[in-house]
Amino acid sequence: MKLKKIKNTGNLILVRTKNWDTLASTFLRFQEYYESPKFRGKFFSLEEFTNWHTKKFNNSTYHQIWDESGFNIPSSVLKPFREGKFNPLSKKEKRFLDLLINIPEPFYIIGVYGKKIDLPTLKHEFVHGLYHNSKEYRKDVLQELKKHNLKIFTSIFKKNGYHKAVWSDETNAYLTVRVSPLFNIGFRPTSELQKTKSKLRKIFRKHFGFSLYQANKTQVLKLFQIVNI
Repeated sequence: MKLKKIKNTGNLILVRTKNWDTLASTFLRFQEYYESPKFRGKFFSLEEFTNWHTKKFNNSTYHQIWDESGFNIPSSVLKPFREGKFNPLSKKEKRFLDLLINIPEPFYIIGVYGKKIDLPTLKHEFVHGLYHNSKEYRKDVLQELKKHNLKIFTSIFKKNGYHKAVWSDETNAYLTVRVSPLFNIGFRPTSELQKTKSKLRKIFRKHFGFSLYQANKTQVLKLFQIVNI
């Protein structure tokens, strides 16, 4: 499949690291400021977050819970970090901000790791970026999601540390790409969800002109500006 010039994607930044530990320790506070049920929109230290996370997830570390996941945040999340609200910043947080300082806002940031990027993870985070950047795409997705009973998703997201503000975004990303990562935390697909998945993939194609399901890694990577850490 050859992709034509894609419109309406907005400015997408792909941050790549060599390993997951570097990725997670770089993104942690940015990501949790954006989507944590406890810390969204709040200023917090790494120690405060770690203490809360350990209690909530029965002494499991952040790395144990989210190992191999990607990250995604809008550029607006960077503002309080640049303004000193999260001081002291770690060396990795400072480097992250410095690498992005000359990129015109708004943009959407996706984080992945490794020499061989996991394609489903890349696609999942890519959908988050498009959901945020394209108002018309987001509108159609939300209209479709309202037609279906998606309580199974909301209960899983609530239990596993997602703020309710991102539930629809996460539901769309999982259904558009794949839901199998949720199997080990209690998710089971239904025939109704299969129909929803099909409709969401059609909405994606309508707005961006290609099938994400059929796209390969090289094709998806070409849609990003890449920053290596």
